[in-house]
Amino acid sequence: MGIQNGVIGFGVLLSLLVLASGDKLVQPLVVKGPPAIKRRGNVLVPHSADSKKEVVGLLGLQQAENIEKQMSFETHRVLLFQWAGSGQDTLVSTIHDGVATFQYTRGRTRDLRQHLQAYALDRQMVWEVTESDKTGL
Repeated sequence: MGIQNGVIGFGVLLSLLVLASGDKLVQPLVVKGPPAIKRRGNVLVPHSADSKKEVVGLLGLQQAENIEKQMSFETHRVLLFQWAGSGQDTLVSTIHDGVATFQYTRGRTRDLRQHLQAYALDRQMVWEVTESDKTGL
């Protein structure tokens, strides 16, 4: 359990360093705990929120305030990916030719897990979600 907490802590620290380094086009956001409001999600169709009020509707007030500390709603929107799948599922963001691409790769294990990932995306960015033909680890 100690190693797992250390890895999670390192990931959070790394995310905060990326956020503190300047105004990025795509930034991962730290979302603490499960959403306050239960919704069914599809990784290929993320929820998009342009304001704190919309994030409150998706995640609840406490999560929205946490996200507001990490980004500016004036320049960015929130993309919220929520799905159930293998514990090895991955979602990776890349930027190429001015398009932010979020690539989903299914994991190989049959351990059903709930996933929740949020990104701050520059309002001017075009984005798409793709699914990899390969399976993960």
